[in-house]
Amino acid sequence: MNARTVLGAVLAVVLLANVAIGEARMASALLPLHLGLGVVAFAASVAYAVIGRRFMPALVLGLVLSVLTGLQGALGLSMLLLNAEGPVEVAHRFNGTATFLIGLVGGILVGRASRRVLKA
Repeated sequence: MNARTVLGAVLAVVLLANVAIGEARMASALLPLHLGLGVVAFAASVAYAVIGRRFMPALVLGLVLSVLTGLQGALGLSMLLLNAEGPVEVAHRFNGTATFLIGLVGGILVGRASRRVLKA
């Protein structure tokens, strides 16, 4: 198993755990865990982009996930600092779920594409 596959799996598990915490409305009770998982997700997405920089689909997926996790962090921070709820909370929850789904599907597609390139 290569490093990109391991990082993709770690990223998928971390994003799934974070989405589960958020959708269960436990984010405020488990704030340090939620925040820590978000930081790990951001670091893993940046590492995925750096490791995959020689393979364009992996680089693009890593960059997209880095931007989405950074946006997720900014939305969460604004909810904490400004006590903003409503539209910001909806955007935070939607972005978290979308980031997980994009990461999951994108990771599968990048893995398949890299196997096809290696065969050719």
